[in-house]
Amino acid sequence: PTSYGEWKDTLDKMVQAGKLAERQKECIAIKKMQEFSQSEIGKRMKLATEKGVLQKEQSFFLGVEANLVNKDFPAEEMMLVQGIIDAYFEEDGELVLVDYKTDRVESGVELISRYKVQMAYYAKALEQALGKHVKEIILYSFSLNEEVTLSGQDL
Repeated sequence: PTSYGEWKDTLDKMVQAGKLAERQKECIAIKKMQEFSQSEIGKRMKLATEKGVLQKEQSFFLGVEANLVNKDFPAEEMMLVQGIIDAYFEEDGELVLVDYKTDRVESGVELISRYKVQMAYYAKALEQALGKHVKEIILYSFSLNEEVTLSGQDL
């Protein structure tokens, strides 16, 4: 969907199909969804959908050395980290990891600071599970209406 009316119709159909509760529909800011769909990452995700390579809401479990989670924990102990990856897709044989953020923030730098550790775990989990390199990590901020790309030095 691109227009406001198309988004509204899509959401109404999702409610009718039982995929979305009416109260959830009322919380969705259609204008924000329109802006996302017109963003560069929105367009890339649409293309990935058309190619059949977009994956959404993927659960993962990852064993990590305890001292990576907390420096005071012993390195020889393992901790289980779990999460749900919002979306990822394959592009040119590598992976692009996408995470949606609704935090009210002043800048992309603030988002990176908050989520760089989480994204490092998500990327590691994807690489281990799929045996492919995560070439790009994108946080899409709905409050800023922009995508923020994490680089290797951010992680």
